[in-house]
Amino acid sequence: MTEQSDSSPVVPVSFNTDNVIEPVKFVPPSHTQRRNSLKTKPRTLLIYTALIICAVFAWYIVTGKAVSIKTDPTDAQIEIHGGWQLHLADRYLLRQGDYQLQITANGYRDFREILTVNSEQNQQYNYTLRPLPGQLQVITRPAIAAEIRLAGTPRGTTPATIDTLEPGTYTLEILADRYLPYTAEVAIEGFDKQQTHTAELIPGWSNVQLDTLPAGADVFVDDVLAGKTPVTAEIMQGEHNLRIKLAGYKDWRKTVRALANEPQTLDKIELEPADAVVQIVTQPAQASVTVDGEYKGLSPLEVALTPGKSSTLRLFKEGYEQTVQTVAAKSGENRTIRIDLKSELVDIRILAVPADAEVYIDGQLHGLADQTASLSTTPHTVEIRKPGFVDYKSTITPRSGGIAQQVTARLKSLEQARQDAIRRVYQSPTGQTLRLFEAVSVTMGASRREPGRRANETIHQIQFTRPFYLSETEVSNAEFRKFDSKHTSGEIQGNNLNGDKNPVVNISWDQAALYCNWLSQQAMLTPFYEVKDNKITGFNPASDGYRLPTEAEWEWAARDQGNEILLKFPWGDTMPPKAKSGNYADVTSASLLGNIIADYNDGFIVTAPVASFPVNQKGLYDMGGNVAEWVHDYYDINIVESGEALTDPLGSTGGENHVIRGSSWSQGTLTELRLSFRDYGSEKRNDLGFRIARYLQ
Repeated sequence: MTEQSDSSPVVPVSFNTDNVIEPVKFVPPSHTQRRNSLKTKPRTLLIYTALIICAVFAWYIVTGKAVSIKTDPTDAQIEIHGGWQLHLADRYLLRQGDYQLQITANGYRDFREILTVNSEQNQQYNYTLRPLPGQLQVITRPAIAAEIRLAGTPRGTTPATIDTLEPGTYTLEILADRYLPYTAEVAIEGFDKQQTHTAELIPGWSNVQLDTLPAGADVFVDDVLAGKTPVTAEIMQGEHNLRIKLAGYKDWRKTVRALANEPQTLDKIELEPADAVVQIVTQPAQASVTVDGEYKGLSPLEVALTPGKSSTLRLFKEGYEQTVQTVAAKSGENRTIRIDLKSELVDIRILAVPADAEVYIDGQLHGLADQTASLSTTPHTVEIRKPGFVDYKSTITPRSGGIAQQVTARLKSLEQARQDAIRRVYQSPTGQTLRLFEAVSVTMGASRREPGRRANETIHQIQFTRPFYLSETEVSNAEFRKFDSKHTSGEIQGNNLNGDKNPVVNISWDQAALYCNWLSQQAMLTPFYEVKDNKITGFNPASDGYRLPTEAEWEWAARDQGNEILLKFPWGDTMPPKAKSGNYADVTSASLLGNIIADYNDGFIVTAPVASFPVNQKGLYDMGGNVAEWVHDYYDINIVESGEALTDPLGSTGGENHVIRGSSWSQGTLTELRLSFRDYGSEKRNDLGFRIARYLQ
């Protein structure tokens, strides 16, 4: 059996005995049959439409989201745009997506926003609308123009309406001339409402009633005219100076305190008749004035006198006699009294040495000394002068009372004054102490018979004419480093030479001379050495700037004991040195040196701090030992013995080497320890330093 479709026509099948299938001819349906099958009834169409609508509505109900929108205020109007929506009671049924939301209410700002509905089934949104700004009308009683400040900001003058004020509480201030400041807290409601605030201003003054006897007096408040008595004066709150003035009467003065808006009445004021006014003028001026024993001041002076009564005037001035005068005056009188004061003279005896010196008093010549001058009892300048002498000057104040007074002056010659002004000891800008010496002569060199003498120690005479300064100590590392901060004196086999107080070593003669020039600049003195390209090219003998000692100065300072007695060694005339005589080659230095002084120990292997040993006969340290010293002179062996003395010698103006004087910590032979020993060189050494010198002028 064969299945057939409901929509296909049934086709009969014939079977024969011969099992042959014969086709049957197809006959299509007729046109009438097709038209009848397509005809739809209206009722059926209506049912179909209703079903579709129900399906869509069901679909919207199923896919829509319940949205609740709450507003403050609650009566706000809500509008939603941008898609299907269904408003059910207090909810909206909206599909997921974005919508235009608008909320409006009277008195509030309009609200607009994109409302985004998400996938949640139930959603709630809350909105609070902002009130519209309010307006404030400000007026005053009394109605005057007053400055308005709202929250500290100026907002015009009253009367005024202030727009666009956001809701809230504001501090209102009103400032009006002559009224007390007004302050209030104002609550602005907003909602586009206009509010009115009336400020009751309180007067800032007091009505003060004044009257005088007699009337008609001018009333001044703080020197400003307020009217004539009787008067009601408006006086601002606070303390004020009140003055009442009427011709022929004394001024009346009082300090009054006014309270705002509180009137007061002063008792009637009885004015007193005016004093007589006297102008007191003296010659000379600035005399002290008293009236009836009461001090009034210095002339010229205006004083008030009690009318109808005699008053006693007394006038005092230093150097003048006291003047007494009686004065009587009428009420309101104004006159001038002129008084010439008489000088009070005292005899002063003036003496001077020399007696022919001239005397000047207050700048005027009064003849020669040995005189008596009559002077007023005021300060006077007395000068006594004579050519070639220092002027005497003094201020004296003669005193009355019969006590004899005398001025006695002993004039100094200019040379004596110059000598007195010279500093015998002073300090350089770097703190070195220098002593002044005024040498006369010295014999330099040594006898040929002296043990240890060398050929360059020829005996010759030196004459000194220029006073000079020598430093007490050799220049230390610390002092030299103020000039050259990078200098180091180094070390010897681990023994330090670079201590601040140790003498500077390992410097050339040029470095020592440049240090002297630098020191001169610090002291504002004329540099002694001439320099080009940082090399010494010459010197200026007339300079008073710092320099190295000359060889003659050094030998005199080291050897001279006075009376033509010269030292042989720094400690005396015999070997070996006394204990602690100085820093020489001793047993402590045996590991460093070849020749040492046997059995002598000064306690220092290399250099010692300056001033570690006693001073010599001139008050100078280390003139023997510690370090040998560069001196100014170029070395010259050809010093010819002669009976003629050399005067203030500065040596040759050129040469290869400079003279080196004095023994050092590394020397211990008889030749080297002698004070007449002359060494020379041009190179730096670890036992060679220097000290400084300069001419007095």
